[in-house]
Amino acid sequence: MKESSRSKRVMVDMSATIIHHGHIRLIQKASEYGSVVIGLTTDEQILSFKGYQAELPFVDRKEILEALKGVDEVVPTPWLITEDVLDEYDIDFLVHGHDNSNPIPKNRLLVLPRTEGISSTEIRQRALKSITFINNRKLMLTPGPAAVLYENLASIKPVFGRGDDEYKKIHTKVIDWIKEKSGQDKVVTAQGSATFALELAAHSFVTGNVLLISTGYYSDRLTQLLPKNCDVRICKYDEISSIKGNFDWVLCAYTETSHAFKVDLSVIRKKADELGAFLYVDSTGSIGLEGHHELCDVTAFSSCKGLFGLTGACFIAYKNKLTPKSTSKFYFNLETHHEKKVTGPYHILLSLYGSMAIHDTLRQRVIKSKQAVMDRFANYIPSQNNQPLLCTYFNGKVVPQDKNIVMYTPRSDLPGSIICHFGEIYQADVELTNRISIEHLT
Repeated sequence: MKESSRSKRVMVDMSATIIHHGHIRLIQKASEYGSVVIGLTTDEQILSFKGYQAELPFVDRKEILEALKGVDEVVPTPWLITEDVLDEYDIDFLVHGHDNSNPIPKNRLLVLPRTEGISSTEIRQRALKSITFINNRKLMLTPGPAAVLYENLASIKPVFGRGDDEYKKIHTKVIDWIKEKSGQDKVVTAQGSATFALELAAHSFVTGNVLLISTGYYSDRLTQLLPKNCDVRICKYDEISSIKGNFDWVLCAYTETSHAFKVDLSVIRKKADELGAFLYVDSTGSIGLEGHHELCDVTAFSSCKGLFGLTGACFIAYKNKLTPKSTSKFYFNLETHHEKKVTGPYHILLSLYGSMAIHDTLRQRVIKSKQAVMDRFANYIPSQNNQPLLCTYFNGKVVPQDKNIVMYTPRSDLPGSIICHFGEIYQADVELTNRISIEHLT
Protein backbone atom coordinates (compact mmCIF):
# COMPACT_ATOMS: atom_id res chain seq x y z
CA MET A 1 0.00 0.00 0.00
CA LYS A 2 1.22 3.53 -0.75
CA GLU A 3 2.00 5.78 2.21
CA SER A 4 -0.84 8.19 3.05
CA SER A 5 -1.42 10.75 5.81
CA ARG A 6 -5.20 10.50 5.52
CA SER A 7 -7.07 8.77 8.32
CA LYS A 8 -10.12 7.82 6.24
CA ARG A 9 -10.23 5.04 3.67
CA VAL A 10 -12.66 5.42 0.78
CA MET A 11 -13.48 2.72 -1.71
CA VAL A 12 -14.21 3.52 -5.35
CA ASP A 13 -15.82 0.46 -6.92
CA MET A 14 -15.49 -0.02 -10.66
CA SER A 15 -15.09 -2.60 -13.37
CA ALA A 16 -12.76 -0.41 -15.45
CA THR A 17 -12.79 -2.87 -18.34
CA ILE A 18 -12.02 0.13 -20.54
CA ILE A 19 -10.25 2.76 -18.44
CA HIS A 20 -11.04 6.35 -19.42
CA HIS A 21 -10.78 9.92 -18.14
CA GLY A 22 -14.04 9.58 -16.22
CA HIS A 23 -12.36 7.03 -13.98
CA ILE A 24 -9.38 9.34 -13.47
CA ARG A 25 -11.57 12.28 -12.46
CA LEU A 26 -13.56 10.13 -10.05
CA ILE A 27 -10.36 8.88 -8.40
CA GLN A 28 -9.01 12.43 -8.12
CA LYS A 29 -12.23 13.63 -6.52
CA ALA A 30 -12.37 10.65 -4.15
CA SER A 31 -8.78 11.29 -2.99
CA GLU A 32 -9.98 14.55 -1.42
CA TYR A 33 -11.89 12.47 1.15
CA GLY A 34 -9.24 9.96 2.10
CA SER A 35 -6.97 7.16 0.94
CA VAL A 36 -8.40 5.66 -2.23
CA VAL A 37 -8.95 1.94 -2.37
CA ILE A 38 -10.21 0.70 -5.73
CA GLY A 39 -12.74 -2.10 -5.38
CA LEU A 40 -12.13 -3.76 -8.74
CA THR A 41 -14.80 -6.16 -10.03
CA THR A 42 -13.40 -9.59 -10.80
CA ASP A 43 -13.51 -11.16 -14.26
CA GLU A 44 -15.98 -13.81 -13.11
CA GLN A 45 -18.38 -11.24 -11.70
CA ILE A 46 -18.24 -9.12 -14.88
CA LEU A 47 -19.08 -12.18 -16.97
CA SER A 48 -21.88 -13.15 -14.60
CA PHE A 49 -23.53 -9.73 -14.32
CA LYS A 50 -22.65 -8.03 -17.63
CA GLY A 51 -22.61 -11.11 -19.79
CA TYR A 52 -19.26 -10.60 -21.54
CA GLN A 53 -15.56 -11.16 -21.01
CA ALA A 54 -13.72 -8.05 -19.78
CA GLU A 55 -11.62 -6.44 -22.51
CA LEU A 56 -8.70 -6.50 -20.06
CA PRO A 57 -8.35 -9.28 -17.46
CA PHE A 58 -8.31 -8.44 -13.76
CA VAL A 59 -4.52 -8.60 -13.37
CA ASP A 60 -3.99 -6.09 -16.20
CA ARG A 61 -6.70 -3.72 -14.95
CA LYS A 62 -5.22 -3.91 -11.45
CA GLU A 63 -1.72 -3.09 -12.72
CA ILE A 64 -2.94 -0.03 -14.62
CA LEU A 65 -4.96 1.31 -11.69
CA GLU A 66 -2.12 0.78 -9.23
CA ALA A 67 0.07 2.96 -11.42
CA LEU A 68 -2.35 5.91 -11.24
CA LYS A 69 -1.66 8.87 -9.00
CA GLY A 70 -4.09 8.97 -6.10
CA VAL A 71 -4.68 5.21 -5.93
CA ASP A 72 -3.44 3.68 -2.68
CA GLU A 73 -4.63 0.12 -3.13
CA VAL A 74 -6.53 -2.11 -5.55
CA VAL A 75 -8.51 -5.06 -4.17
CA PRO A 76 -10.81 -7.67 -5.80
CA THR A 77 -14.49 -7.18 -5.12
CA PRO A 78 -17.80 -8.70 -6.21
CA TRP A 79 -20.28 -6.89 -8.44
CA LEU A 80 -22.41 -5.87 -5.47
CA ILE A 81 -20.61 -4.10 -2.62
CA THR A 82 -22.01 -4.84 0.83
CA GLU A 83 -21.04 -3.61 4.28
CA ASP A 84 -19.22 -6.89 4.78
CA VAL A 85 -16.95 -5.96 1.84
CA LEU A 86 -16.32 -2.50 3.36
CA ASP A 87 -15.51 -4.06 6.72
CA GLU A 88 -13.20 -6.63 5.14
CA TYR A 89 -11.01 -3.85 3.75
CA ASP A 90 -11.49 -1.41 6.66
CA ILE A 91 -13.36 1.11 4.46
CA ASP A 92 -15.06 4.20 5.89
CA PHE A 93 -17.00 5.30 2.79
CA LEU A 94 -18.05 3.80 -0.50
CA VAL A 95 -17.77 6.32 -3.34
CA HIS A 96 -20.36 5.92 -6.09
CA GLY A 97 -22.44 7.88 -8.56
CA HIS A 98 -26.14 8.69 -8.31
CA ASP A 99 -26.95 5.32 -9.87
CA ASN A 100 -25.73 3.43 -6.81
CA SER A 101 -27.50 0.10 -6.23
CA ASN A 102 -25.14 -1.24 -3.58
CA PRO A 103 -26.90 -1.96 -0.23
CA ILE A 104 -24.82 0.54 1.75
CA PRO A 105 -26.31 2.79 4.47
CA LYS A 106 -26.22 6.52 3.79
CA ASN A 107 -23.70 7.17 6.57
CA ARG A 108 -21.12 5.05 4.70
CA LEU A 109 -22.00 6.21 1.16
CA LEU A 110 -20.38 9.14 -0.58
CA VAL A 111 -22.19 10.09 -3.80
CA LEU A 112 -20.05 11.90 -6.37
CA PRO A 113 -21.13 13.01 -9.86
CA ARG A 114 -19.89 11.03 -12.84
CA THR A 115 -18.19 12.64 -15.83
CA GLU A 116 -20.84 13.39 -18.42
CA GLY A 117 -20.59 12.01 -21.94
CA ILE A 118 -18.24 9.10 -21.29
CA SER A 119 -18.63 5.47 -20.28
CA SER A 120 -17.12 2.13 -21.17
CA THR A 121 -20.32 1.31 -23.06
CA GLU A 122 -19.99 4.47 -25.14
CA ILE A 123 -16.36 3.65 -25.93
CA ARG A 124 -17.41 0.20 -27.10
CA GLN A 125 -19.94 1.83 -29.41
CA ARG A 126 -17.26 4.18 -30.72
CA ALA A 127 -14.95 1.23 -31.29
CA LEU A 128 -17.62 -0.50 -33.36
CA LYS A 129 -18.23 2.71 -35.28
CA SER A 130 -14.50 2.98 -35.94
CA ILE A 131 -14.72 -0.26 -37.91
CA THR A 132 -16.58 1.74 -40.53
CA PHE A 133 -13.42 3.76 -41.23
CA ILE A 134 -13.23 1.55 -44.31
CA ASN A 135 -15.98 3.72 -45.78
CA ASN A 136 -13.48 6.57 -45.90
CA ARG A 137 -10.81 4.42 -47.48
CA LYS A 138 -12.98 2.97 -50.24
CA LEU A 139 -15.73 5.09 -51.75
CA MET A 140 -18.23 2.92 -53.62
CA LEU A 141 -20.23 4.64 -56.37
CA THR A 142 -22.07 1.37 -56.99
CA PRO A 143 -25.71 0.34 -56.42
CA GLY A 144 -25.01 -1.30 -53.10
CA PRO A 145 -24.13 -2.32 -50.59
CA ALA A 146 -21.90 0.73 -50.79
CA ALA A 147 -21.31 1.55 -47.13
CA VAL A 148 -20.95 -0.43 -43.92
CA LEU A 149 -23.23 1.19 -41.35
CA TYR A 150 -22.65 1.09 -37.61
CA GLU A 151 -26.38 0.60 -37.13
CA ASN A 152 -26.25 -2.59 -39.21
CA LEU A 153 -23.37 -4.07 -37.25
CA ALA A 154 -24.62 -3.01 -33.81
CA SER A 155 -27.91 -4.85 -34.34
CA ILE A 156 -26.39 -8.23 -35.15
CA LYS A 157 -26.52 -10.82 -32.38
CA PRO A 158 -27.03 -14.59 -32.05
CA VAL A 159 -30.56 -15.46 -33.20
CA PHE A 160 -32.47 -18.38 -34.62
CA GLY A 161 -35.66 -18.66 -36.61
CA ARG A 162 -37.47 -21.14 -34.36
CA GLY A 163 -37.99 -20.95 -30.62
CA ASP A 164 -36.23 -17.60 -30.29
CA ASP A 165 -38.74 -15.07 -28.96
CA GLU A 166 -36.36 -12.14 -29.39
CA TYR A 167 -35.84 -12.92 -33.06
CA LYS A 168 -39.57 -13.44 -33.58
CA LYS A 169 -40.27 -9.91 -32.33
CA ILE A 170 -37.53 -8.39 -34.48
CA HIS A 171 -38.64 -10.38 -37.53
CA THR A 172 -42.22 -9.14 -37.10
CA LYS A 173 -41.10 -5.50 -36.83
CA VAL A 174 -38.87 -5.73 -39.90
CA ILE A 175 -41.51 -7.47 -42.01
CA ASP A 176 -44.17 -4.94 -40.96
CA TRP A 177 -41.78 -2.16 -41.94
CA ILE A 178 -41.16 -3.75 -45.34
CA LYS A 179 -44.90 -4.17 -45.86
CA GLU A 180 -45.24 -0.44 -45.25
CA LYS A 181 -42.42 0.43 -47.64
CA SER A 182 -43.72 -1.87 -50.35
CA GLY A 183 -47.40 -1.12 -49.85
CA GLN A 184 -48.17 -4.85 -49.91
CA ASP A 185 -50.18 -7.21 -47.71
CA LYS A 186 -47.77 -10.14 -47.53
CA VAL A 187 -43.99 -10.39 -47.50
CA VAL A 188 -41.92 -13.55 -47.89
CA THR A 189 -38.19 -13.43 -47.24
CA ALA A 190 -35.37 -15.73 -48.31
CA GLN A 191 -31.62 -15.90 -48.47
CA GLY A 192 -30.27 -14.70 -51.77
CA SER A 193 -30.21 -11.82 -54.22
CA ALA A 194 -33.11 -9.88 -55.68
CA THR A 195 -32.69 -11.99 -58.81
CA PHE A 196 -33.70 -15.11 -56.88
CA ALA A 197 -36.75 -13.32 -55.49
CA LEU A 198 -37.69 -12.05 -58.94
CA GLU A 199 -37.50 -15.49 -60.50
CA LEU A 200 -39.32 -17.16 -57.61
CA ALA A 201 -42.04 -14.48 -57.77
CA ALA A 202 -42.39 -14.94 -61.53
CA HIS A 203 -42.84 -18.71 -61.19
CA SER A 204 -45.20 -18.26 -58.25
CA PHE A 205 -47.56 -15.76 -59.88
CA VAL A 206 -46.93 -14.86 -63.54
CA THR A 207 -48.72 -16.85 -66.23
CA GLY A 208 -50.43 -16.46 -69.60
CA ASN A 209 -50.07 -13.37 -71.81
CA VAL A 210 -47.34 -11.07 -70.57
CA LEU A 211 -46.45 -7.51 -71.59
CA LEU A 212 -42.90 -6.52 -70.66
CA ILE A 213 -42.04 -2.81 -70.60
CA SER A 214 -38.48 -2.53 -71.87
CA THR A 215 -36.19 0.11 -70.34
CA GLY A 216 -32.83 -1.66 -70.39
CA TYR A 217 -30.88 -4.67 -69.13
CA TYR A 218 -32.75 -5.28 -65.88
CA SER A 219 -36.21 -5.06 -67.40
CA ASP A 220 -35.27 -7.19 -70.39
CA ARG A 221 -33.68 -9.98 -68.34
CA LEU A 222 -37.08 -10.62 -66.74
CA THR A 223 -37.91 -12.65 -69.85
CA GLN A 224 -35.23 -15.13 -68.73
CA LEU A 225 -36.83 -15.46 -65.29
CA LEU A 226 -40.36 -16.27 -66.48
CA PRO A 227 -41.98 -19.69 -66.72
CA LYS A 228 -41.58 -21.20 -70.18
CA ASN A 229 -45.33 -21.30 -70.82
CA CYS A 230 -45.68 -17.49 -70.79
CA ASP A 231 -46.47 -15.71 -74.05
CA VAL A 232 -44.34 -12.56 -73.86
CA ARG A 233 -44.69 -9.34 -75.84
CA ILE A 234 -42.05 -6.63 -75.38
CA CYS A 235 -42.61 -2.92 -75.92
CA LYS A 236 -40.51 0.17 -75.26
CA TYR A 237 -41.52 2.41 -72.39
CA ASP A 238 -42.41 5.28 -74.69
CA GLU A 239 -44.65 2.98 -76.78
CA ILE A 240 -46.98 1.71 -74.07
CA SER A 241 -49.79 4.09 -74.97
CA SER A 242 -50.21 2.23 -78.27
CA ILE A 243 -50.58 -1.21 -76.72
CA LYS A 244 -54.05 -2.74 -76.96
CA GLY A 245 -55.55 -6.12 -76.19
CA ASN A 246 -55.85 -8.44 -73.21
CA PHE A 247 -52.96 -9.42 -71.00
CA ASP A 248 -52.64 -11.34 -67.77
CA TRP A 249 -49.55 -9.57 -66.51
CA VAL A 250 -47.55 -6.39 -67.13
CA LEU A 251 -43.89 -6.46 -66.07
CA CYS A 252 -41.42 -3.62 -65.56
CA ALA A 253 -38.36 -2.48 -63.63
CA TYR A 254 -39.22 0.61 -61.56
CA THR A 255 -35.65 1.93 -61.55
CA GLU A 256 -33.55 0.77 -64.48
CA THR A 257 -30.06 0.99 -62.96
CA SER A 258 -28.34 0.15 -66.24
CA HIS A 259 -29.55 3.46 -67.73
CA ALA A 260 -30.24 5.51 -64.57
CA PHE A 261 -33.88 5.66 -65.65
CA LYS A 262 -37.09 5.61 -63.61
CA VAL A 263 -40.48 4.77 -65.06
CA ASP A 264 -43.65 6.56 -64.03
CA LEU A 265 -45.25 3.69 -62.16
CA SER A 266 -48.69 5.35 -62.16
CA VAL A 267 -48.66 5.35 -65.98
CA ILE A 268 -47.82 1.65 -66.08
CA ARG A 269 -50.44 0.88 -63.44
CA LYS A 270 -53.05 2.65 -65.53
CA LYS A 271 -52.03 0.70 -68.63
CA ALA A 272 -52.18 -2.60 -66.69
CA ASP A 273 -55.71 -1.75 -65.60
CA GLU A 274 -56.68 -0.95 -69.20
CA LEU A 275 -55.33 -4.33 -70.30
CA GLY A 276 -57.01 -6.19 -67.43
CA ALA A 277 -53.61 -7.27 -66.12
CA PHE A 278 -51.82 -7.64 -62.82
CA LEU A 279 -48.64 -5.60 -62.33
CA TYR A 280 -45.32 -7.29 -61.49
CA VAL A 281 -42.46 -4.90 -60.65
CA ASP A 282 -38.75 -5.31 -60.14
CA SER A 283 -38.25 -2.85 -57.26
CA THR A 284 -34.59 -3.66 -56.60
CA GLY A 285 -33.41 -0.12 -57.32
CA SER A 286 -36.46 1.74 -56.06
CA ILE A 287 -37.64 0.19 -52.78
CA GLY A 288 -37.10 2.51 -49.83
CA LEU A 289 -36.28 5.41 -52.17
CA GLU A 290 -39.16 6.01 -54.55
CA GLY A 291 -42.86 6.18 -53.70
CA HIS A 292 -46.02 4.44 -54.93
CA HIS A 293 -44.92 0.81 -54.59
CA GLU A 294 -48.48 0.13 -53.47
CA LEU A 295 -49.39 0.27 -57.16
CA CYS A 296 -47.73 -3.12 -57.66
CA ASP A 297 -49.57 -6.41 -57.31
CA VAL A 298 -46.30 -8.31 -56.91
CA THR A 299 -42.85 -6.90 -56.35
CA ALA A 300 -39.42 -8.25 -55.44
CA PHE A 301 -36.23 -6.64 -54.13
CA SER A 302 -33.21 -7.14 -51.89
CA SER A 303 -31.91 -5.91 -48.53
CA CYS A 304 -28.82 -4.00 -49.61
CA LYS A 305 -29.95 -1.02 -51.65
CA GLY A 306 -32.67 1.44 -50.61
CA LEU A 307 -33.44 -0.51 -47.45
CA PHE A 308 -29.80 0.10 -46.38
CA GLY A 309 -29.18 -3.35 -44.94
CA LEU A 310 -26.35 -5.79 -45.52
CA THR A 311 -26.45 -7.95 -48.61
CA GLY A 312 -27.95 -11.43 -48.49
CA ALA A 313 -31.71 -11.18 -48.02
CA CYS A 314 -34.40 -10.91 -50.67
CA PHE A 315 -38.14 -10.29 -50.49
CA ILE A 316 -41.30 -11.06 -52.42
CA ALA A 317 -44.22 -8.80 -51.53
CA TYR A 318 -47.73 -9.18 -52.90
CA LYS A 319 -51.42 -8.38 -52.46
CA ASN A 320 -53.87 -10.60 -50.58
CA LYS A 321 -55.98 -11.03 -53.71
CA LEU A 322 -53.24 -13.15 -55.29
CA THR A 323 -52.69 -16.84 -54.57
CA PRO A 324 -49.18 -18.12 -55.33
CA LYS A 325 -48.82 -21.23 -57.46
CA SER A 326 -47.19 -24.26 -55.92
CA THR A 327 -44.34 -25.97 -57.73
CA SER A 328 -42.89 -29.46 -57.50
CA LYS A 329 -39.60 -28.01 -56.32
CA PHE A 330 -38.70 -27.62 -52.64
CA TYR A 331 -36.33 -24.67 -52.38
CA PHE A 332 -37.76 -23.06 -55.50
CA ASN A 333 -41.22 -22.88 -53.97
CA LEU A 334 -42.68 -19.79 -52.30
CA GLU A 335 -44.43 -21.89 -49.65
CA THR A 336 -41.07 -23.28 -48.47
CA HIS A 337 -39.87 -19.80 -47.57
CA HIS A 338 -43.24 -18.57 -46.35
CA GLU A 339 -43.46 -21.49 -43.93
CA LYS A 340 -39.78 -21.03 -42.94
CA LYS A 341 -38.85 -24.60 -43.83
CA VAL A 342 -35.25 -23.54 -44.52
CA THR A 343 -32.74 -21.29 -42.78
CA GLY A 344 -33.63 -17.67 -43.37
CA PRO A 345 -31.42 -14.55 -43.58
CA TYR A 346 -31.58 -13.99 -39.83
CA HIS A 347 -28.62 -11.69 -39.40
CA ILE A 348 -29.44 -9.69 -42.52
CA LEU A 349 -32.88 -8.95 -41.10
CA LEU A 350 -31.17 -7.82 -37.91
CA SER A 351 -29.03 -5.43 -39.97
CA LEU A 352 -32.27 -3.99 -41.41
CA TYR A 353 -33.64 -3.66 -37.88
CA GLY A 354 -30.67 -1.39 -37.22
CA SER A 355 -31.25 0.77 -40.28
CA MET A 356 -35.00 1.16 -39.74
CA ALA A 357 -34.66 3.89 -37.10
CA ILE A 358 -32.42 6.05 -39.31
CA HIS A 359 -33.90 5.18 -42.70
CA ASP A 360 -35.35 8.64 -43.32
CA THR A 361 -31.98 10.22 -42.52
CA LEU A 362 -30.17 7.87 -44.90
CA ARG A 363 -32.67 8.50 -47.67
CA GLN A 364 -32.22 12.27 -47.25
CA ARG A 365 -28.46 11.80 -47.61
CA VAL A 366 -29.02 9.98 -50.90
CA ILE A 367 -31.19 12.89 -52.05
CA LYS A 368 -28.54 15.38 -50.90
CA SER A 369 -25.80 13.52 -52.75
CA LYS A 370 -27.82 13.38 -55.95
CA GLN A 371 -28.77 17.04 -55.79
CA ALA A 372 -25.17 18.07 -55.18
CA VAL A 373 -23.82 16.30 -58.27
CA MET A 374 -26.75 17.43 -60.42
CA ASP A 375 -26.08 21.03 -59.41
CA ARG A 376 -22.33 20.77 -59.85
CA PHE A 377 -22.38 18.88 -63.16
CA ALA A 378 -25.68 20.06 -64.63
CA ASN A 379 -24.13 20.57 -68.08
CA TYR A 380 -23.42 16.84 -68.33
CA ILE A 381 -26.91 15.65 -67.48
CA PRO A 382 -28.90 15.17 -70.71
CA SER A 383 -32.27 15.30 -69.00
CA GLN A 384 -33.38 15.72 -65.41
CA ASN A 385 -36.63 13.90 -66.13
CA ASN A 386 -36.99 10.24 -65.15
CA GLN A 387 -33.83 10.34 -63.02
CA PRO A 388 -34.09 7.90 -60.09
CA LEU A 389 -32.77 8.71 -56.64
CA LEU A 390 -30.47 5.70 -56.74
CA CYS A 391 -28.21 6.84 -59.56
CA THR A 392 -27.39 9.57 -62.07
CA TYR A 393 -26.33 9.37 -65.72
CA PHE A 394 -23.76 11.82 -67.07
CA ASN A 395 -23.18 12.51 -70.75
CA GLY A 396 -19.48 12.46 -70.05
CA LYS A 397 -16.75 10.35 -68.48
CA VAL A 398 -16.65 10.47 -64.68
CA VAL A 399 -13.04 10.50 -63.52
CA PRO A 400 -12.23 9.56 -59.90
CA GLN A 401 -9.83 11.94 -58.20
CA ASP A 402 -8.18 9.22 -56.13
CA LYS A 403 -7.51 5.49 -56.49
CA ASN A 404 -9.83 4.53 -53.63
CA ILE A 405 -13.02 5.19 -55.59
CA VAL A 406 -14.84 2.25 -57.14
CA MET A 407 -16.91 3.22 -60.16
CA TYR A 408 -20.13 1.56 -61.24
CA THR A 409 -19.89 -0.39 -64.48
CA PRO A 410 -23.48 -0.70 -65.75
CA ARG A 411 -24.63 -3.73 -67.71
CA SER A 412 -25.37 -1.58 -70.75
CA ASP A 413 -23.32 -0.11 -73.56
CA LEU A 414 -23.51 3.60 -72.73
CA PRO A 415 -21.36 6.46 -74.01
CA GLY A 416 -21.41 8.24 -70.66
CA SER A 417 -21.10 7.26 -67.00
CA ILE A 418 -23.43 6.30 -64.17
CA ILE A 419 -22.74 6.85 -60.50
CA CYS A 420 -24.84 5.73 -57.52
CA HIS A 421 -25.45 7.72 -54.36
CA PHE A 422 -25.06 5.25 -51.49
CA GLY A 423 -21.32 5.62 -51.00
CA GLU A 424 -21.37 8.42 -48.43
CA ILE A 425 -24.63 7.82 -46.60
CA TYR A 426 -22.66 6.99 -43.45
CA GLN A 427 -21.81 10.69 -43.00
CA ALA A 428 -23.90 13.84 -42.86
CA ASP A 429 -21.78 15.97 -45.20
CA VAL A 430 -21.62 15.07 -48.88
CA GLU A 431 -18.12 15.35 -50.36
CA LEU A 432 -18.64 13.43 -53.58
CA THR A 433 -18.48 16.48 -55.85
CA ASN A 434 -14.93 17.12 -54.62
CA ARG A 435 -13.80 13.57 -55.34
CA ILE A 436 -14.82 13.24 -58.99
CA SER A 437 -14.55 15.25 -62.17
CA ILE A 438 -16.22 14.82 -65.55
CA GLU A 439 -14.60 14.90 -68.96
CA HIS A 440 -16.39 15.59 -72.26
CA LEU A 441 -17.00 12.60 -74.48
CA THR A 442 -14.68 12.44 -77.49
